[in-house]
Amino acid sequence: MPYLSSWGKCMSRFSRGRWALAMLLAGLLTACASTVPKTLVDGLPEALSQRAAQAEPTRHRGEEVRWGGEILSVNNLPRSTEVELFGRPLSDNAEPRPDGGEGVRFIARVDGFLDPAQYRADKRMSVRGRLHDPVVRLVGAYPYRYPVVVVSAHHLWPVYRPPPPPAYSDPFYDPWWPWWGPWWRRHHWPYGW
Repeated sequence: MPYLSSWGKCMSRFSRGRWALAMLLAGLLTACASTVPKTLVDGLPEALSQRAAQAEPTRHRGEEVRWGGEILSVNNLPRSTEVELFGRPLSDNAEPRPDGGEGVRFIARVDGFLDPAQYRADKRMSVRGRLHDPVVRLVGAYPYRYPVVVVSAHHLWPVYRPPPPPAYSDPFYDPWWPWWGPWWRRHHWPYGW
């Protein structure tokens, strides 16, 4: 019996070590995965829709919003940068979804310089800030009223790449039919070698 009790102690120490290693690895992976700024993820009192802000800009002026979408263009001004975005709904981690939304364009006004090579079209961006007076600009020949967000925090997301379609495998597919393998030649069938 003394042999069994020492074996149990050894396994107990081994199991604790494995458990501690697993927890350490899980903590490191969680820390690496959370790259979104905390100011974007913190909750807002009530989510204001982009369509409502576009329809009644004076009523919603000064309200705090968290919006996101696909970058359409970047315009650098002397002290700030205006990023034109096509609004998309946000997921729980503030990442813009690839589709959906109300079809509203808006302008995110960021202090400082944002490089157009890095903030290029088709990338996605999440912003948090306060609504300002709207701006009317032409989209083609149509005068379009853009809601303007004065940004306090933002995050740039990569271009969305859809996942590949699932691979279909035919259960009856045989790549060697009718020769039954690379070593079998057709003129030998059905007589053997």
